[in-house]
Amino acid sequence: MAQTPDPARDQRWAWAFVVLVVAGAILGQLLGYGIAGLLGYAGADAPTPPVGAALLISVPALVVSIVPGCAALYFGIRAGMAGRFSGYLAAALGGLSVAFWVVITTTAVISTI
Repeated sequence: MAQTPDPARDQRWAWAFVVLVVAGAILGQLLGYGIAGLLGYAGADAPTPPVGAALLISVPALVVSIVPGCAALYFGIRAGMAGRFSGYLAAALGGLSVAFWVVITTTAVISTI
């Protein structure tokens, strides 16, 4: 027997994930810098990493950075479709954060070519 989703709960989750976008961004940056340091590309005088290393650095950091935004997008759309229209605002903010991180990460990887 399927349980119907609660729009108020989806709205709360959407806004909670919007708040967690900042934490995801910080953790993603720390992860990226940590992997770069382990590979020997940390610091101001470090050489520019090749494309393979840049992908190895950026892909895990990107995933960690966009997970809260994707969750806010998912729960916000669910809440909006159920009648909680502020869920659409949370979904838009989550989607914008995902688009921002994808563009920034793609630009950074392309600049290593």
